[in-house]
Amino acid sequence: MPTVTVFCSSSPRTPRVYLEDAARVGRLLAEAGCDVVTGAGGTGCMQAVIDACLAAGGRARGVILRKFLEDGAQHPELAEMVVTDTMRERKRLLGEEVDAYLALPGGPGTWEEFWEVAVERQIEAHARPLVLVNTAGYYDAFLAHAERALEEGFLYGSVEDLFAVEPDGEAAVRRVLAALERGD
Repeated sequence: MPTVTVFCSSSPRTPRVYLEDAARVGRLLAEAGCDVVTGAGGTGCMQAVIDACLAAGGRARGVILRKFLEDGAQHPELAEMVVTDTMRERKRLLGEEVDAYLALPGGPGTWEEFWEVAVERQIEAHARPLVLVNTAGYYDAFLAHAERALEEGFLYGSVEDLFAVEPDGEAAVRRVLAALERGD
């Protein structure tokens, strides 16, 4: 059973358009038979992904920072939850033993997780699929900045060598499933 890590926001202020797309991702991954790994949050896009995955009969696992657990921020229905003491350990566990990554809209934590995986692809530490989900054009400025970094010589190869971009969760899940089927 393939495992897909979904990087996304846990903000309770997340706009509805992103929550709906996050739920679509969780449902589609579960329907495809994928295990889902997230940051274990009980709010925002993390909650939407987990709730939809579980409602579709899927399995969701989480990796949460002890501070967030102590604050009661965890999702209560995860099949498995690993608690870490540091963000570095949390990111490491979010990336271990997974087959692909999706990055939904989010803030600095999501960006950091996404870029760490992209850097690992750039230095050829792995070749697992990494898809940026550009729901409602959320990442348009981010992508323009990545293109400028390429033009200025700060990226090696093309942006497409580091990650794929899809306009919504459905297209992103299709891309990941196709890559996994091909063995990318």
